Amino acid sequence: MKRNPRWWLAAGLACAVFATACKCGDAGEEAGPGTGGSGAPPPLAEDTKDVDGQEVTLEIVEVLTRREGATTPQTSFVTQEEMVARARVRGAAPGLEKQIRWAVKPVGTHTGSPTPAETTGPELAFRGSSALPLTGSREPNPPLEYEVVATLDVEGRTLEAKLPPTTFIRQEEADILRQEYLDYGTSFRPTLTQVRVPGRSTLNRGNYSVIVEEKPGELDRLLRDVEREVNRLLNDDVQVVPVGKAAPSPMSLVVSPGPSVLMLGPLGDTEPQGDDVCAGARINGGCAGGIRAGPNRIADTRANNRDTRVTLERIITSAYRNPQRNKFIGSGTINSRHTRGMALDLDPRSLSIPGKDARQLMCVVELAGIRVAGEPNSFSENGPVTFLDCNDPAADHVHIQR
Repeated sequence: MKRNPRWWLAAGLACAVFATACKCGDAGEEAGPGTGGSGAPPPLAEDTKDVDGQEVTLEIVEVLTRREGATTPQTSFVTQEEMVARARVRGAAPGLEKQIRWAVKPVGTHTGSPTPAETTGPELAFRGSSALPLTGSREPNPPLEYEVVATLDVEGRTLEAKLPPTTFIRQEEADILRQEYLDYGTSFRPTLTQVRVPGRSTLNRGNYSVIVEEKPGELDRLLRDVEREVNRLLNDDVQVVPVGKAAPSPMSLVVSPGPSVLMLGPLGDTEPQGDDVCAGARINGGCAGGIRAGPNRIADTRANNRDTRVTLERIITSAYRNPQRNKFIGSGTINSRHTRGMALDLDPRSLSIPGKDARQLMCVVELAGIRVAGEPNSFSENGPVTFLDCNDPAADHVHIQR
């Protein structure tokens, strides 16, 4: 029994997956213009007219995007790719396919004019264009889409087969996102393999359910590496005098702060025990310096007894941003590492850690970023374009990029 064309359209859409449209049909079926028989799939669109007592049918039989590396026909696209439609004629003398006229129409003012908009023959091949604004937005872009119509005049009768909008030549989410990079003229142009659903929703500060990573998985790795270094810095005090041993004098350090943290100097991570005393100020309820032996001159304090552990995921203020979102927040460059999935913004001011204030935590995070990504790639900012020292009270986040 011949399948209803509407059923075929519904099945084709049901086959669509994340960024590609699959080729639907029974096993062993092959599509192609000018073919018939039981092995040919139903047309995607058709029109039949009675011409001098003979039924003549115009059918659009195939639609696809010419995409490098594609193994199945796809009908989503970006404007650097060519879209193709093919048609055939049934019930008439051979050769009428050469007279098929094609017309391509953009849907919506955001979709640009196609090239070419009209052509003749059994195959239509065209490229689309974008008329989307480049003003920045917090909202996802609408898809570019085209209506395609094939017509044929036979003995005074006109046959018309139409591919409606929202059915075939229409961008899916991954290509809507990729289109932004083409529209903005970025130096990096993502492929479909670089578009993915993030492992953590906190890494997505874009307008879509998917993100782009130039190196897939890079944001997870960067966050993990920086978190490891932050925790190392928060637990890097040095045991100078073993616990239970005598120090040279009551003023001797039995626990020394670790290495200097940028322009702040060493920062303590230990609480005094026994009659040992804090050698520095007390900040946020904790000792911010080294630990001295105290009156009995015996080391009672174990280094890093606060054993601080922090998770940085909750202080992410920005990670991946699509170009429209990047423009909206006022970024100074269209080639921001955020649009390539290679940068994190972290605001440690909400962390509550004994012995550390917000200014010190900003410097700890910046130093951790330097250790992970190198000195030029970790810095403190206010907003997207104002660079500051990490101990500047106006700094509101640390930017770290690969």
